[in-house]
Amino acid sequence: MSIVQQKYDELIDAMPVHVKVARAAQMFQWSRDWAMRQVLAEKGPMPEQRLRLEVALRMYGHEEPMRLLIEKALSHVSD
Repeated sequence: MSIVQQKYDELIDAMPVHVKVARAAQMFQWSRDWAMRQVLAEKGPMPEQRLRLEVALRMYGHEEPMRLLIEKALSHVSD
């Protein structure tokens, strides 16, 4: 393990739990926003409900049960 990795691990370990949770929430929000921008760039504007499902499909579609649920929900949403 590199010195940089060791220092990073020490700093993360020293963080209070609430800071770690807030940091994780921020990272999740960033990744969801990134997926949203990708969907909009590829498919263009769409209603908010469809956009949320398209983002969910992008983020969780690799899991077959989730993909099936999201695709079923998408089939009931207007374009």
